[in-house]
Amino acid sequence: MRILSSTIIFCLILVSCKSSSQVKDQWIDKNEDENYTARHECSFVQAGDKFIMFGGRESAHKLDLYDFKSNTWTTAKSRAPKEFNHFQATFFKGFIWVIGSFKTNNFPKELPEENVWLYHPANDVWIKGPEIPEDRRRGGAGLVVYNDKFYLVGGNTIGHDGGYVNWFDEYDPINNTWTVLENASQARDHFSAAVIDNKLYAVAGRHSGGKGGVFGPLVSIVDVYDFNTKTWSTLKNDIPTPRAAPGVSVFNNELLVMGGEGEEKGPAYKIVEAFNPKTKKWSNKANMNHPRHGTQAILSGKGIYIAAGSPTRGGGRQLNMEVYNEDTPSGFSLTSSHLKAPEIVTITRGSSTSIDIKNEGGNTGSFITSVNITGVNAPAFKIESNHKFTLVDANGSFNIKIKHLSDVSNDKATLEISYNGNAKKIINLVSN
Repeated sequence: MRILSSTIIFCLILVSCKSSSQVKDQWIDKNEDENYTARHECSFVQAGDKFIMFGGRESAHKLDLYDFKSNTWTTAKSRAPKEFNHFQATFFKGFIWVIGSFKTNNFPKELPEENVWLYHPANDVWIKGPEIPEDRRRGGAGLVVYNDKFYLVGGNTIGHDGGYVNWFDEYDPINNTWTVLENASQARDHFSAAVIDNKLYAVAGRHSGGKGGVFGPLVSIVDVYDFNTKTWSTLKNDIPTPRAAPGVSVFNNELLVMGGEGEEKGPAYKIVEAFNPKTKKWSNKANMNHPRHGTQAILSGKGIYIAAGSPTRGGGRQLNMEVYNEDTPSGFSLTSSHLKAPEIVTITRGSSTSIDIKNEGGNTGSFITSVNITGVNAPAFKIESNHKFTLVDANGSFNIKIKHLSDVSNDKATLEISYNGNAKKIINLVSN
């Protein structure tokens, strides 16, 4: 009997431990100070130990910062350079990246932004990145990061008046290259994308300005891109509730689709549906407490956080942050890195040399915007490597190759590296 009792007790402990780790299918209203802008068609993204909300229809230039440790909101000193709206901002290597956004709020013909933009929270500065190829510019697109590269799918070239596309592109911020990839099966805008187990999911969305008008038709087919095979496929089971502009997140290895708007007038959706890649099936999760569309969801700690968005189809705005499962956000403070290099580099006349540049002192990357040679003897030196618009990882390094073009000694010039918006690294060049 003692052996049996011990076994029973052990089993009870296992059941208890298992149940304690199970997902709580619930939404918790945050008791926050709500000292921020109610907005929709905005982005809501985590950067370090802050949640950041910006863009959208209302006060698009303003950045609202949420400190989850103190449960307070503040406003960033810097302002977004454009009225970014309808976009999926993405945090990567210490920066918030805006790619595939509209830049104006002139409904129904919002204009796509021409450039990649970065916000550096550690320094509170905006950085203008490279131009997006003219024939690939659009807003309302899905954006994900996979293996240190960005993938942009879908979108709309002319706002809400048609122009929805099924384009798929790769942007490599380390080498500053833009590559056009195979189109997805479905054109779609007003949606977000996500990655689970080496696969990108483009879910929900609509054809804005199509045959169904501004709000339809909705897209029920889910496109899936396999990064291993570099091929597209579609899910056998469509999303049960087609909708536009839902929040999307990966939680417990499932794809959660939250809220959104339909074709009919009325409230936005509260409904939450989840796709399980292993079972290939959709299931219902607990409804959100507040209907909403036109905002992003943040996965942090053991919960999904969502705020703002419109409570009705079309225009509207609200605050109402809520969290799925557990309110246990996690994140670390961001510290800006800086470039380290020798102050003076001597080059044998008529030859080349390589200068080693290190990125150190912080936990964020550095984004190089330009590398130039200035000074009286600048024409005597040439940069043989291209580093404009390139990303260097925290504690990473790169080499700049410089060639001296004459047989004259004591030519002097200055190598100037601009990075992270307002930072510069100066290296003096001398020939001998």
